[in-house]
Amino acid sequence: MSHFFTKKRIIILMATVVLAGGGYWFFARKKAPEFNYIVAKRGNLTQEVSVTGRVKPAKSVDLAFERSGKVGQVYKKVGDRVLAGQTMVVLENADISAQLLQAEANLDAAKAKLEELKKGTRPEELAAAKTAVVNAKDNLANIEAKAEADLGDNYDSALSIVQTAVNSARNSLYTLTDIQTVHFSGNDTDGIKIAAAKALAILELLGQPDSGRASNFLISTFEGGAFGLAQKAVNNPTPENIDAAIFKTKIALQRVKDALYAIPIIADLTSTEKTNLSAEKTNINTQITNVSNADQELNVQKAANTTAIATAKAALASAEDGLTIKQAGARPEQITAGEADVKSAEANVKNFSALLAKTFLKSPIDGVVTKQEAKVGEIISSNSIVVSIISGTVSAKNETSSDWEIEVNISEADIAKVKIGDTASLTLDAYGNDIEFKAVVAKIDPSETILEGVATYKTTLQFVDGDGRIKPGMTANIDILTATAKDVINVPQRVLYAKNGEKYVRVIDDGKIREAKVKTGLRGNDGYVEIKEGLLEGDKVIIIE
Repeated sequence: MSHFFTKKRIIILMATVVLAGGGYWFFARKKAPEFNYIVAKRGNLTQEVSVTGRVKPAKSVDLAFERSGKVGQVYKKVGDRVLAGQTMVVLENADISAQLLQAEANLDAAKAKLEELKKGTRPEELAAAKTAVVNAKDNLANIEAKAEADLGDNYDSALSIVQTAVNSARNSLYTLTDIQTVHFSGNDTDGIKIAAAKALAILELLGQPDSGRASNFLISTFEGGAFGLAQKAVNNPTPENIDAAIFKTKIALQRVKDALYAIPIIADLTSTEKTNLSAEKTNINTQITNVSNADQELNVQKAANTTAIATAKAALASAEDGLTIKQAGARPEQITAGEADVKSAEANVKNFSALLAKTFLKSPIDGVVTKQEAKVGEIISSNSIVVSIISGTVSAKNETSSDWEIEVNISEADIAKVKIGDTASLTLDAYGNDIEFKAVVAKIDPSETILEGVATYKTTLQFVDGDGRIKPGMTANIDILTATAKDVINVPQRVLYAKNGEKYVRVIDDGKIREAKVKTGLRGNDGYVEIKEGLLEGDKVIIIE
């Protein structure tokens, strides 16, 4: 009986399970699944590349003088507008102007002489040729006299400087000896080092060997070396004696300087000793500079004298040649020589004209001065940038409108989308998002630029219209229009998924889901992508969560 009831319970339980399962299947199959979907539709897509860059002028030039010189005139300052060919800065050029005038005069003389040769000699021409020789001789004599006088003045000044220098150097040795006697008289390292340096100094300055530990009294008795040559030059101030004194003094001053700097600054030195030592170091450096400058001035004067005398001698030779020609009458070879003289004189004029032109700094473009560092009276070095200009022209409203450019770096992921001629709209941070400017892609560098480890490509955009509000250095936010697709079926990018290298979407068709392979086209900035194949307008595409 118990077994019967157990079997009956099992049958009832199984029936219950079957009925419950059947009910679930019946009711569940009648409720269709729910999905989020979008409807494929037609519309326009726009593809843009957004980048940030800075405004720069299309043209900019940095200008420098080809030669050094002192600034004579400044005509433009920062912010001024300039035209191509306009002068901005001029170096003092009176000397070159004079040389040019002389060269032009020589050219005129050479031409006149050639004409005389061709016409033949007249009595008055012969007299003029003789006068020219006399004048050229007088001119040469005057130049030689002036050269000698000028050089003599330089020598007198140099000799005075040498005298002061050697006396000052002797005093420096006195100060050195005082400190040596108190603190460094022993045979330790410092004592030996100072004595050796002092010995070299005394040998060059006073001509006495082995005097590294000489007292001030002994030093005062030495009169050889540079000191002796200076005294010899004073007693017999010939150029040779003064040159010798200058040469020896320059060496001696350096040796005295070495000796002063050989003294270490130790704690035992009194403040007075330290002060005296410092003063002597400063003084000996000053004397070295003074003697070197005097020597340089002598060399400059000698060179100037040589040039001036050579020019005067050439003029005399030319005058004498002219007289000879006048006296002898013209021969064919003389005519040829006269023509060569004219060409030489013309070349000389061109040379000085070129030198004069190099003293004028002119703008090669229309634009605006952004840098101007020349000041009247200032010495300007050659090839040192003095003026910078950015390109620009002056409008009727007296506003500057330049050919502005924007340089941006576009990543390798986007550069394939951009091509020359693409249009762009942009805003400048200075004016906010309400003011929009137009630009066009003008240049794309073929080689990459690595920025923070990423390959980018420098791209240049030019503004379509000039605008006085645009300034160099402004930050520009740019949207480059790279492609458009009109009236195309498009769906959000997020409905696509990849499988086996193909792109798919899921479409609801009569309540059923089917998988559709699609071919995509342009990807728009709004997250939508063009569907070229695989979907029809109105298809319901499931959104992938």
